[in-house]
Amino acid sequence: MAINIEWLGHSCFRLRGANGPSILIDPYDDSIGYRTPVYKCDILVLTHGHYDSSAVQLVDQPYELVNTKGTTLVRGIAFNGIPWWHDERQGKDYGSVLIVLFELDGFKIGYLSHIGTVPQTWLVEKLAGLDICFIPVGGSVALGPSDARFLLNEIKPKWIIPMHVDTRDLNFTLLPVIEFTKVMSNVYRSDDWQVNFELEDLPEEPSVMVMQYWPGVPV
Repeated sequence: MAINIEWLGHSCFRLRGANGPSILIDPYDDSIGYRTPVYKCDILVLTHGHYDSSAVQLVDQPYELVNTKGTTLVRGIAFNGIPWWHDERQGKDYGSVLIVLFELDGFKIGYLSHIGTVPQTWLVEKLAGLDICFIPVGGSVALGPSDARFLLNEIKPKWIIPMHVDTRDLNFTLLPVIEFTKVMSNVYRSDDWQVNFELEDLPEEPSVMVMQYWPGVPV
């Protein structure tokens, strides 16, 4: 069993299972510096309404929307939206985001959006045992390398996919992904913006997969 993951830039990903629907998460527009791809999907997941993650107007219809807390069942997939703070002051600066947990073709997946502080114990327990974890690591208004590493050491996902990092196209300041990878072990790099992950080949220890972003520009 395998799934395909595309990094479309910033914190936007599209996932496809072998037989399941395509899932697009947090599309951006070109105001953040990236050239926008053609956004097509069966399911659109939005974790918050900030300008760098909610370009709904660019997504081709039709799609089914997931953007609320609690469990949303779409096309046989249960999406569990859990609110958490976007900043270190319990949302006083930037509000909240949704952490989204779901299962696709046997993979347990967690998308941590732009969380700005390490979750409390009750939420850490919900995040334990993920096969694939998308996590912000670029700092500023979300987790930086040290906090991301601390959280990952607690939840121990199999594959870690860093996002919300500085690149040559982003027009505001975040830390580059190397600041995260140099404090992590088991780091792998793909030369492509889409990667297939095999359920049968999940690593035994937490491992980082640094992807390229569409259209394949090195990070």
